[in-house]
Amino acid sequence: MNSIVKILKIKVIVLMIFSGISLNAQDIHFTQIQYFPLTLNPAMSGANYALSGNLIYRNQWKAVAAPYNTFGLSVDGRVNKSPKGHFFAAGLKFFNDNTGDLSLKTNDVTLNGAYHLRVDQGQFIGIGIYAGIIQKSINMQNAQWDSQYDGTQYNSSLPNNENYGSNTFIVPDAGVGITYSFDKNEGLYNRGGQNMKGNIGFSAFHVNAPSYTFLKDSKDKMPIRYVAFANGDIGLGKSNFALSPLIVFQLQGASQELLTGLYGKYIFAKAQQGKSGGSIALGSIYRNKDAVTSNIVLEYDSYTIGFSYDINISQLKTISRGKGAMEIFIRYVLPSPYGPGSSKSRI
Repeated sequence: MNSIVKILKIKVIVLMIFSGISLNAQDIHFTQIQYFPLTLNPAMSGANYALSGNLIYRNQWKAVAAPYNTFGLSVDGRVNKSPKGHFFAAGLKFFNDNTGDLSLKTNDVTLNGAYHLRVDQGQFIGIGIYAGIIQKSINMQNAQWDSQYDGTQYNSSLPNNENYGSNTFIVPDAGVGITYSFDKNEGLYNRGGQNMKGNIGFSAFHVNAPSYTFLKDSKDKMPIRYVAFANGDIGLGKSNFALSPLIVFQLQGASQELLTGLYGKYIFAKAQQGKSGGSIALGSIYRNKDAVTSNIVLEYDSYTIGFSYDINISQLKTISRGKGAMEIFIRYVLPSPYGPGSSKSRI
């Protein structure tokens, strides 16, 4: 009986994958999504830095099943600036996601472009677009079907009688976004004072509704993913402390996700007398009805490294024993927000 239940469960999961519904029709997500900004909005290309390079890695559900592993890489920067302060920017984003016993793999590559219009001192409105491809593949060798149950036990030599299509497909992808970036009283990390910097944005991913199924003759489409977010740094007077709030809301088909978070940042060395500065931040992010995270971020000069761990609080916690995901990222930016004489903070 247990073998039958197992086979039926696997068949249901496989059918969900092939028909493009449930979790597998949704995009990947990161806890520290503000440190991989092109997954938030294509207009974040060049929004905060002349040059930014980002690496991120996430390992999830190791305590429940075969781990879900996601790796992301992005580079973006400003390519042209007008005398009035407006500028063009471009970016490249790539991620690879490998999930479950059937090795459902996703490779996503996009080119991003943005134009940032200066509306006032330290304030910009950015409009961005992206275009790219999504490639998916699945390994059916580990799949088990109820038709392969011979009445006593599972028999892999029996035909599965399933009529699925190719084990891989490639589809085009496109999206748009708009952001408002502001920098009030520059110098958060080297001069102190009342400072506030941040980003607000709205974007839509997969606006071309690409096909999203392995099944033959299926018309399943990937739902548009809508994202609204705000994040920033708020200096606390002339002290060495700052707060970094974050809120992200994502809607994709029938699924939605809300992230709210707050970091407390201590600037242990401000840029002065030819020396670079740095900070350390501790914080937590709450993913609505799913997880609470513990985060630490260390910055020095142009470099940032961060780590987070998700503690599962959903109904799955009985199986996961509260274990969720581990995530780590590395970032390099120019100009350095902590470099000597720098007047640009990092958001």
